[in-house]
Amino acid sequence: MAFRKKWLPAVLAVAVCVAVACIFAFSSAPGGETVESRQEMLNAAISKGGDWTILKELELEDCVVSAAYSADRKCALAVFEPQGNGTYKLRTSTTRDADQIIVTSTMENGVWYDLVWFQGAKTKYAEITYTVDGQVQDTLRFDTEDMEILSIENPQKEYSMHVVYYDGEGNKYE
Repeated sequence: MAFRKKWLPAVLAVAVCVAVACIFAFSSAPGGETVESRQEMLNAAISKGGDWTILKELELEDCVVSAAYSADRKCALAVFEPQGNGTYKLRTSTTRDADQIIVTSTMENGVWYDLVWFQGAKTKYAEITYTVDGQVQDTLRFDTEDMEILSIENPQKEYSMHVVYYDGEGNKYE
């Protein structure tokens, strides 16, 4: 009986320490509330590239779309979805080499959006041309001097698109 009384406080102390450590570890995991915590989430989740830095962000419906680059010349578009209480979870990411245009899509509230971003060179504008049912649509032109993420509502369920960025000297990036 005396043996139990001696060890009971020690066992309880260890159990409390383990519980506190678990709570601390869970609460210190990045929740995506800030750019810095979303960068931590990218570093933990994306195997291609490392030391990710978010350059631009776009709010799309309830989600946050982040455009990031890595120390080893990769770039990414990532979609973070809300989890409640101001926290976000990484839903998806698309990575490319820094000299490639990223084209991906995401659905928000039942609507599909095309997301486009290019980090490979300083550009003036981008032209996006959709082809729907074999018919070439009017070319859309976007100012890209600030390297913004382009978000376009999909025109149809089945289509193709062609994206070209242009710099100040007229050089094309496709």
